[in-house]
Amino acid sequence: MEKDEIRKAIKAKRVAKNVTIADVAKTVGKNPTFVAAALNLNHKFTLDEAKKVGSLLELSPELTNALSKFPVRTDFPNTTDPFKYRLLEIIGVYGDSLREQANEMFGDGIMSAIDYTMEMEKVTGSQGEARCKITLNGKWLEYKTF
Repeated sequence: MEKDEIRKAIKAKRVAKNVTIADVAKTVGKNPTFVAAALNLNHKFTLDEAKKVGSLLELSPELTNALSKFPVRTDFPNTTDPFKYRLLEIIGVYGDSLREQANEMFGDGIMSAIDYTMEMEKVTGSQGEARCKITLNGKWLEYKTF
């Protein structure tokens, strides 16, 4: 099966069983954002975690094994999906400002996407509206001079 077929099959099983990403995260003891990425084959579960997910969702051995394979992350950015597009837009609008602030605060370097966590939560705004809060937390890696 191709990556897109595998993703669709796993999602179909999860939705049919009415299992949320948070439910899967509790089953494997991982952050829900990481789990969502792993279910989309952009991260990988350990073999033990994949078996737990496979059991929870009643996945075939082929789909279960796919969850523990090394990911090939070549299918992004997708600028046609509105949610992804807005994230790209945020970086486009604020990226230079964030870079300048980061340089002032930490020096010349980058935020790691390897030693990194991300969380998304639903919060209530001052007017009672639903808001989406995304926290990016990466280790600062300073560029070396040589």
